[in-house]
Amino acid sequence: DIEEMIIQTLAKTKCANLSFSGGLDSSLMLYFMTRVFHKISVFTIGFPETHPDIEYSRLVVKSVEEKFGSVEHEVFVPSVGEVAGETEKKPGPDVGVRLFYRFLAEKGVPGIIACDGIDEFMAGYYDHQQHPDEETYYKYIRRLRDEHLKPLDDNSKGVKVYLPYLDEKVLCLLAQIPIADKVDGENRKKVMIQMAKGRIPDAVIDRWKYGFCDALKIKKAKQWK
Repeated sequence: DIEEMIIQTLAKTKCANLSFSGGLDSSLMLYFMTRVFHKISVFTIGFPETHPDIEYSRLVVKSVEEKFGSVEHEVFVPSVGEVAGETEKKPGPDVGVRLFYRFLAEKGVPGIIACDGIDEFMAGYYDHQQHPDEETYYKYIRRLRDEHLKPLDDNSKGVKVYLPYLDEKVLCLLAQIPIADKVDGENRKKVMIQMAKGRIPDAVIDRWKYGFCDALKIKKAKQWK
């Protein structure tokens, strides 16, 4: 059972801190964490204050607290100067990652749960939906290490990052699911959505989401589905 294996993996980390965007993957991970930990801290980055990641993360935390008890939620809104300065030093999609993990290190957070990798193995990209075939599926898996995991490792110095969705035993279960059961022309992340139903707000399940690279873009939540 995928859910039970993720819960077992979380228990082994002994880490109750979560990198939290208010998207499907991290919201479902927060639910799993409530099955393991009594005290949970979640951290969200967004710019500006009205960024959808901040608004949706607050929505999910409120929902989880109503069902499972208090969750400590810390929101990091970098200043215009911080974003501009980091972008000038090294522009690209990793600016938000660098700022976020620097913030965590300065806060003294020793380790954190992150949800990297699940889009690749559960067909979470919009390209998967447009091309629900093996070629597209394995294309993203081949890119995962160099385009996501290596930059994450490079930019998270001082904070230990745990990736429960990429645990070997979890991946063995995910690999047994046919691609057609993960994605089709109508829906991405079909298995994740099935697990999330009734556990996190429907607004989060239906949300349009583009990942960490979008955390510093200026958008209003109402523009997102």
